[in-house]
Amino acid sequence: MSSSRIEISTLLVGGGPELGDLLAALSTRSKLLHLTITACIDLGPSPEHKTLDHARQIGVPIVGTHLDDLPADFRPDLAVVTVFSRGVVSALAERLPSGTPLLTADHLPLLQGVIRLVEENRSLRMDSFRLKETRLRLNQFVETAALAIYIKDTDLRFKKVNRHALRILGTREEDLINRRNFAVFGGGGARWLQQVEQETLRTRRTLHATGTLHIRGAEMHVQVTLFPIIENGLVEGLYGLVEDMTDLFESEQKRQQVDVQLNEAQKYLREVLANSRDIIFLTSPDGRVLSFNSGAENSLGFTSKEIEGSPGRGLYCDPGLFDLMHQAALHDRHATRYEVDFRSKDQHPVICDVSMTLIDGPDGKPLEIVCLCRDITTRLRLKNDLIRSERLAAVGQMAAGVAHEINNPLAVIDTIAGLVEETLEDEGENLEPGSRGLLLDAMHRLHAQVQRVTAITHSLLGFVRKAEPGIRDIHLHELLEECLYVMGTEIRRSETRVVRIFEREIPIFSSDPMLLEQVFVNLIKNALDAMSEVPERESILHVTTNMSDTAVTVRIQDNGVGIPPEDRDRIFDLFHTTKPAGRGTGLGLAIVHDILYRLGGAIRVASEPGKWTRFVVELPLKPPAPLLPDPSISNVAPPRN
Repeated sequence: MSSSRIEISTLLVGGGPELGDLLAALSTRSKLLHLTITACIDLGPSPEHKTLDHARQIGVPIVGTHLDDLPADFRPDLAVVTVFSRGVVSALAERLPSGTPLLTADHLPLLQGVIRLVEENRSLRMDSFRLKETRLRLNQFVETAALAIYIKDTDLRFKKVNRHALRILGTREEDLINRRNFAVFGGGGARWLQQVEQETLRTRRTLHATGTLHIRGAEMHVQVTLFPIIENGLVEGLYGLVEDMTDLFESEQKRQQVDVQLNEAQKYLREVLANSRDIIFLTSPDGRVLSFNSGAENSLGFTSKEIEGSPGRGLYCDPGLFDLMHQAALHDRHATRYEVDFRSKDQHPVICDVSMTLIDGPDGKPLEIVCLCRDITTRLRLKNDLIRSERLAAVGQMAAGVAHEINNPLAVIDTIAGLVEETLEDEGENLEPGSRGLLLDAMHRLHAQVQRVTAITHSLLGFVRKAEPGIRDIHLHELLEECLYVMGTEIRRSETRVVRIFEREIPIFSSDPMLLEQVFVNLIKNALDAMSEVPERESILHVTTNMSDTAVTVRIQDNGVGIPPEDRDRIFDLFHTTKPAGRGTGLGLAIVHDILYRLGGAIRVASEPGKWTRFVVELPLKPPAPLLPDPSISNVAPPRN
């Protein structure tokens, strides 16, 4: 059995937007209204006639701007006029066959109402269809979802339970219907779930809650979502969705335990890093300091507030070296450098072995760089002291051999001098008195110098033999004059003017004259060398003495080239010299310092580069008893004054 579709052939007549709106409304709902627009006449004054363009686009067969455009045999089933013009209605009625239904502008509200009614009816049919589809899909979801889903009435009795819930409970639906929570779950869990369900019914709102249900002899951690069922404004029951969260709960507990352990480990690590005596600081990938531990504060003198946020390169004496190591760590993940000079707050270098390690963040990008620095300044100083001791031991052994070799010719010289003296005493009458006196004076001085050289060789032997110095009463001015006499040849050759400023009241005091002569001769010789480097300037050597309550002070000042600031703290170090190659050994001032240290004295230096240098020697009126150990053969270096 088939049914035929009846289509209503429709003529539209009018003008302006009213005709266009009607054409659009009827064309889009033509199937619902069972009509076909077969002709469209636009009587409007507009030359564009957009309505007619639209009619052509949708395939209207007859399109025109006058009633005369209608064929003589045109017979529509319905004619609609949108203009309020009796002349148009009358003219149209005359052209159409008698009995053709004609809707004028007065009937348009009725036609629009029909269109709305048809549209609403269509929407209702669609809503009904969607509702059926939704219910079908909802039922499928309830039955197949991996959630326990149930429906209860207002008495909180089970009315519907899905298959997943039955599988969890291990029961059949007929054994569960009309039962309450206490008949299904244990006491504590049943009471909690009932309270949540009662709250849902009372508030008429969706609620979420987490808790524990006792199911089949085990504790199940669940999350429930409850929806009230409301029909015609009345609460008829509720939906319940139950999700098993036991695995997640146990995982969360394990994660919390791991977090606690991790936090404890991090706390322990932070305490280790913060309290480590090593210098440890963290930098960002752009090189700024993020943290600065207490070991770094103690070693470098800066506080963490002063350093954090500033560029890490500022801690290096050579900032470029930090940049190289930092880039290497970013590229190779690790960088190591030995004996790096760090800058301390008091400007003294701190030498460290440095290791940099890159730490990545969770996203795999560079997060920070750990800089671990081991302070080896003391170790290097002890190493240098050991090297110094070994060198001094070698010098001592060499000095012993040299002293023995020198003592033999000295003995010959002294013997010959003695023979000359005896000859002068026996045959001196044959000489002129002046010549005889000159030769005798020369022999006395020759004996004195032989004794002096012998004392020096004994001092060299003291490096290995620890010979006791000869403590005697000292006439300071006579000792200084003797030293100037010894250096007389060099003083005269360099045309140096010696200015003596001696304090008269210098008492006789005890010390070793041979050692002191070695000290002052070394200082005078250094002064002459310094002034020789400024030949255009008159050389003037000032030798000044004065007295305090407990010590005698000797100042030896020249007007030579001076000492650069970077060398002043090192001039007393063994083998350090500022003289050109071949002119200095680096032994003189080191021996001077060590001699004065043994005698309980001290030496200081002041200088203005290019103008002058002044050495200040302080000697106690009485040396320590016993004398301090010789630092040249001791592992403990004396403090530098």
